[in-house]
Amino acid sequence: MEISPHVQRLAAEIRALCSPEKIYLYHAKFDLHQQVTSFKICVVAATGDKAALERRIYLELDCDIPYDLSLYTPEEWEACMKNPHSFAVTIREKGVLLYDQAEA
Repeated sequence: MEISPHVQRLAAEIRALCSPEKIYLYHAKFDLHQQVTSFKICVVAATGDKAALERRIYLELDCDIPYDLSLYTPEEWEACMKNPHSFAVTIREKGVLLYDQAEA
């Protein structure tokens, strides 16, 4: 699967902003020409204030197309991995892993 330059650029900017553990692309919408028109991204990052980090990502990182963000702390992510019916497990199984700090 070829990843849109918009998605790649945003993932790189998120990596520079908050040093996440993982970044997943878990949904994308396409137009008739197979160009991404919007997407959803999941970030697993250590933070003491999720709301503040989410605001920083939305306010400081520009993207030419709309995107939505799901943000988990590593502790939340690990807890969700224990529940096979959690949304995080769905993201891990069906999404595209864009970045994994353990593999970098």
